[in-house]
Amino acid sequence: MSWTGGYISDVRYPAFFYKEMQPLWLSTVAGLSGFTAPRANADFTLCELGCGVGINLLVAAACHPGAHFVGVDFNADHLTMARDAARSSGISNVEFIHADFAGFARDNRQNFDYITCHGVWSWIAAEQQAAVLDMVSAGLNQNGLFYLHYMCHPGSTDLMSFQHLLNLCAHHMPGPSPRKAQVGMKLLQQMAGSGIFADRPDLMRHLANMAKRQPEDIAHEFLTDHWRPQHCVDLHQQVAQAGLRYLASADVFNNLDPSLSIPGRMQGLIRQTQIPALAETMKDMARNAHQRMDLFQKEPTPLNRDHFAAHIARMQFRLLPNAPSHGPIQFDTPIGPITGPEAIFTPLLQRLAQGPASGAELLALPVFAGDVVALLQSLQLLMMQAMAHPATADAVMKGDQVERLAQWFRQNAIQIDMIENCGTAVVARP
Repeated sequence: MSWTGGYISDVRYPAFFYKEMQPLWLSTVAGLSGFTAPRANADFTLCELGCGVGINLLVAAACHPGAHFVGVDFNADHLTMARDAARSSGISNVEFIHADFAGFARDNRQNFDYITCHGVWSWIAAEQQAAVLDMVSAGLNQNGLFYLHYMCHPGSTDLMSFQHLLNLCAHHMPGPSPRKAQVGMKLLQQMAGSGIFADRPDLMRHLANMAKRQPEDIAHEFLTDHWRPQHCVDLHQQVAQAGLRYLASADVFNNLDPSLSIPGRMQGLIRQTQIPALAETMKDMARNAHQRMDLFQKEPTPLNRDHFAAHIARMQFRLLPNAPSHGPIQFDTPIGPITGPEAIFTPLLQRLAQGPASGAELLALPVFAGDVVALLQSLQLLMMQAMAHPATADAVMKGDQVERLAQWFRQNAIQIDMIENCGTAVVARP
């Protein structure tokens, strides 16, 4: 096991996919938040810092053959698998660079419209975090978007004791990282079985969720010497020093009106709060948030009222596979189930079932009658639950890379299905 800069290098990170990291999704979130964003159907550039085995980049590159993609990772074994997938799928518009973040920030001469970083921020040493921000500050184009996922307080605060014990196990026990993670997890479960967490149901829930994860996943996240959650305000201040402004969450649920996304007793208090940083912290506390997917922009350009209305009217949306045919819909959210009423969601789903629809077409439905706020809240609930997705009006997919990548996923037992014309994929259901 290597502890260099906080990286675990003796085991591959699992082949995970995150829809929130895809360029069309990121530009859509920025647009819904009222800001000009890069066009995800043009010849844009995207860099992923800590790309793992490259799943997110491979999906994006296959779906956007006119764009250019760069993946950076410290683990050479990750990049061997990523390059093999690209070669097997005929994907030529992606390159994978073996480097740590400090080295890449020093040597990089490319500029990007999107930079993404998922997970690794909370695992790496402070100097590597500084290198990420140096690279973003120097390498992101004007109006470019920076996606950053990290563990946050207060939901991850309790995990600090678990992580400390797992880290100690990793330092004092023999064997590869997954084995160390398994031993550490067994010890935590034995402690739980002795009743030590009996009066801490939140810890028991964390432990139960961790037990469902692969040992390789646990190893990467919890065995590092540098694991720590952050308060969102502290992180936003760090990114602001790099010249970027916080726009919204790439997890669209967090951008919904408090009536949908905050427990009832806190809604009024948060609405009354005029200080954005304080309101954001209160939202995390109300949701007991344990991770965030934050979206930042370099030199953001707000859309005026007319431009925003025109932007929403042009946007395209499609229904995803396995979406229900009618309402009501029960949405699973971080604050519990929310029921989407039949009167709203049945006509919306029925229209989307006919084919892609623009914002203007959806606003013309009698149930919305031009109510932009109601439409956007409804669409974002469907997006959150992987029932609907932004779509591009242009045909960006050419050649057979998408099908070949889908075939490579199947051959390697990776449960991911490609979604044409949405520039994305979905995790396949068993």
